[in-house]
Formats: sequence, C-alpha cells, structure tokens
Amino acid sequence: MRGFREVWRINSKARRIVLGIAIGLCLRSQILSRYHGFTGDIVEIKKVASARLLAACRRFLENDPPSNVLILGDLYLPLFGVSDIYCALANGEIVGVCTIYHAFAIPSLTVNATTTMAKEALIQKALTEIRSDFISLCPPEDVDLLKNHSTVLEFRPEHQMITESPTRVKRDGIRAYRVRKKELEALDRFYIEHHAEAWVPIQFETGPYFCVKDDNRIVSAAGVHLVAPQIAQLGNIVTDEAYINCGFGTVCTAALVSSLARKGRIVSLFVRIGNAPAIHMYEKLGFVKVRDIAFLVMRKNPSSQSSTRF
Repeated sequence: MRGFREVWRINSKARRIVLGIAIGLCLRSQILSRYHGFTGDIVEIKKVASARLLAACRRFLENDPPSNVLILGDLYLPLFGVSDIYCALANGEIVGVCTIYHAFAIPSLTVNATTTMAKEALIQKALTEIRSDFISLCPPEDVDLLKNHSTVLEFRPEHQMITESPTRVKRDGIRAYRVRKKELEALDRFYIEHHAEAWVPIQFETGPYFCVKDDNRIVSAAGVHLVAPQIAQLGNIVTDEAYINCGFGTVCTAALVSSLARKGRIVSLFVRIGNAPAIHMYEKLGFVKVRDIAFLVMRKNPSSQSSTRF
C-alpha cells in the first residue's frame, strides 16, 4: 500500500507539472507566435497593443518612408482605429511590421520586413485573421510569398512616384478649392458616381481634399489615402469625363501636393504602369519614379494555415 501511495504521489506531481507546462504554452500562444528558421533563428510575432510597441514600430518604418508609406499611414489615426497591426521581433528588436486595413469591402494586407523569414512569418500570422479575399500592394519580389498561401485573382503592375519639391502649376481661369467638412456628402456622391475604387469617407479625416467646381458642382477632385508625419499618399484623383483634358485634374493635384509639401512631407502616389497621360501629369508636377509595385487581389487558399515552423 505504501508503494502504491508513493507511485500515486509521483504520478500526481508529474501530472501537475505537465498541466502547468501545457497551460503556460497555451497562454503564451495567445500573446505571440514563434517562427523558427533553418539557421535556428527565432522570429516572434506580436500584436501591437501598447503605446511603447507602437512607437517602436513607427521608428522602424521611418527609416524608409517611401517603402513603408502604406504601413506608416495605418499606424496613425484615423486609420489606426480600423487596422490590425503585428510586428516581428528577433532578439527583442523589431525586424518587420504588417497591417490589415479593414475600411475597404475586403481587407488590405501590407507587409515589410528586413528578412524573408520575418515577412513569411508576418504573412502567415495575418492570414489567420483573414477569411477569404484580400488586397495587397507589395514589391514584385514579394508576390511569390503571398502565392504560397493564396491565389491571385487580379494583378496590376504600378509605379510608385514621389516628390519632395513639387513644381507649381497654374492654369488661367481654373481654381482649386479645399473641400470643407460640410461638403463631404457631395464629395462622397461624386466619387460613388465616378466609381472611385479606393475611396472610403474615413480618408477625408486623414488629410486635405481639393476640388474644382463648375456651376457649384464638383467636376474634379484629388485627395489622400493617408497622411503620416514624414509622408503622405495621394489617391482618389478623379475628373468627370466631360472635363478631361481641361487641366482640372492637374490644378487639383497641384494644390493638394503643395499643401502637403509645405509641411515638409514626402508626397507619394501609385499609378498604373500603362497610364501614360497620368504619369506625364505627375512628372510635370515634379514626381519621379522610385520603384515598381504589384497591386494584387488575392484569395486565401482553404488549406492555408499558420505554421510555427518552416
């Protein structure tokens, strides 16, 4: 009987140890994921939920604002409020950041990291939060990383163009006005009628929008997707077909770029590679091409699951 009690006592202690380890691992998995590279390196993925970690992510991205423009914008209000943010850490240092922006009809995933392993880890983690279709804008060399876990539904090659010293442009008889908050409904209606694919009203809160009117009606408009302290991303540059080639889009965009650049920001935009008229207009305003971008609409593979090892 004594021997039986000793065995029971030992087994109970072992069970408590195993249970404690299991609970600890379970709790840890809720906080971060660990990814092991072939070289033994470990990348930890954490959701950004503290002011300290958010500030560290911003510092990491500020080293190259043009390459990180979309992620930087998601780290500031109001877009911060509609984005999930994850960071990759190696030896306690941030080596990558990704955001999932939820304001569009389908989420938009953007990733940047110093190593392929960190990018892969961030993509795997982000896809656990995405049900099916998503958008991504990435360097062409990162497309294959996304294709490891998803199928391409649409691919569109684009240029990123930037300016720090925009060229002033004036057209006699054409004046651009800053859109006021009370005109948001009219601006929203204009974009909906003209099928502006990347417009959502929250973008009006990020920075300035300018327009040209005819008979008190908006016929051309230009605004921003996001604004961060170091850089702004233009978007939603639309002109009614009846007013194309009248210089309205140029005047709107010039007023917008001048407003943003006065505060010392880099001004960035994406444009389809084959859109020669738009590229010509941006070059007249002082923009230069800095890199190629792949615009993707993807569908997450049903079998795609986050892995803790690769």
